[in-house]
Amino acid sequence: MGNVLQIRVMAKTYDESQVENAWPFLVAMTWAEPRAEGRPHGVIELVEDLKDKLELGMLSKTEEQTLGESIRKAFNLKLQIEDALGDWKATEANTVSFALEDLLDDLEKKAVKDK
Repeated sequence: MGNVLQIRVMAKTYDESQVENAWPFLVAMTWAEPRAEGRPHGVIELVEDLKDKLELGMLSKTEEQTLGESIRKAFNLKLQIEDALGDWKATEANTVSFALEDLLDDLEKKAVKDK
């Protein structure tokens, strides 16, 4: 890494529309329409905002009971991705990203089934 040029390893959702296509119910549950402009609405933000809604009591009791544990697990996976990237372990972060997406798939199914 140079003195002026910084090298960063990061996770970013390339196409945010894929988030809505993959997890439409979670997206609707998490973000009101219209969404705030200028702020990303990717996978990481979905997980962060779901966790915030859970912690702030903004989910129904049923949603909290059905989805709460999985939301916390998703947030922990997000933290694992960030830790791996911070340690320049992109391969590890990539592996955890698949686990996170699988967990979000399961969360979507639970959320739809709950409604």
